[in-house]
Amino acid sequence: MNKTLIVAKREYVQRVRTKGFVIFTVLLPAIIGGYIFFIVAVVSKAGANAKAHLAVVDLSHQVFPALRQELSDKLPNGQRQFRLDEVAATPATLPAVEARLRRQVLGGQFTGFLVIPADVLQSNLAQYHAKNVANFNLLGTMEHGLESAVTRVRLRDAGIAGAQLPQFFASFHLHELKVTANGESKNTGGAVALGYILGFMLYFVLIINGVTFMRSVVEEKTNRVAEVVLASVDAFGLLMGKVIGVAGAALTQALVWVLSLALFAAYAGAASLAAGRAGWLKQVPHLGPMVYISFVVLFVLGFLVYASLYAAVGAIVSSEQEAQQSQMPISLLLVAALLMGFTVLTTPNSILAVVLSEIPFFAPVLMMMRIPIANPPLWQIVLSWVLCGVAVWLIMKVTSRLYRVGILMTGKRPNLPELMRWLRYS
Repeated sequence: MNKTLIVAKREYVQRVRTKGFVIFTVLLPAIIGGYIFFIVAVVSKAGANAKAHLAVVDLSHQVFPALRQELSDKLPNGQRQFRLDEVAATPATLPAVEARLRRQVLGGQFTGFLVIPADVLQSNLAQYHAKNVANFNLLGTMEHGLESAVTRVRLRDAGIAGAQLPQFFASFHLHELKVTANGESKNTGGAVALGYILGFMLYFVLIINGVTFMRSVVEEKTNRVAEVVLASVDAFGLLMGKVIGVAGAALTQALVWVLSLALFAAYAGAASLAAGRAGWLKQVPHLGPMVYISFVVLFVLGFLVYASLYAAVGAIVSSEQEAQQSQMPISLLLVAALLMGFTVLTTPNSILAVVLSEIPFFAPVLMMMRIPIANPPLWQIVLSWVLCGVAVWLIMKVTSRLYRVGILMTGKRPNLPELMRWLRYS
């Protein structure tokens, strides 16, 4: 055990002191945070006073007044977002009117022009002509305004008085209450997002560091470093020490990212409160201690499972090219866990979700998704820990045998019968 800890310490220190680790761990969150702030600032500045001057050709002669009422929202600077000018036309004069409006759009007099056909109440169709038809926010607002305006006209034609129209357009709000052992809490949807973010973070860190660890094993095998080390420590102790050291470095990296994310969220919350736009803060879920504990435990156990598998691949192959080909089944296990996460997110307490989240290869990702969403019973969480721990021990025992033989062998990649013989060596 002493030698294992020495190997683990050396592996950890050697990794955290590299420039790549420091850059990837510290600068990456800073770069991502700066990029997000930049995008938000640009989008906010561009969208804060974005307005449109539209020409409207209403061949139905009914929709325009209702549309002007629907598109009456004002921007933060007090100006109307949509300025609508009605342009008279008939089916006979429409081609000439459209040609004139196209020239005016190209000349910058109008942002675009809207043609509402005479049968709009039956067809639910209209045409929008503009130089820029990729502004999805503008198009979405305009489409929603047309939909509401047409509905208003239909209700009016059906004999509904104007004073009664607002009750037909009332918004409906559904408050979801999450039932837990400690009572009920309001479900804002943030728990679903958090579960997926945590699960994806585990997936990302596991696959990046697992592949890096596999490459280091291949490099040690190529440079014949392992031959010297194996003279003083057995294969199981060497493998366990290397995996623990790499897992410690990966966990350090993940904790730095989580802390950076928490600081970023705290800063964004404080800025939103100061600006009076703190509505999104209601979407942030309240986390219990089990989320933090499980994140650390499942991260370590999951990394030990996959790092052992990647170490076995690194010991078997003789070059990085072979390693890239051979590690695909392991990477597919992680990808499968991430894909199955959609099932877990939608039905976190189903039998399928419970079973999948207990399988050691999937538990680090899927159980981490379930905990913030469904608050699974403690026995299910602990069982996933135990099963992952047992899987780590078994995989390490098998991998250490492959590692002990394969790390000293070079040349042709062994076939399946040869691998089975390696496992039988005492």
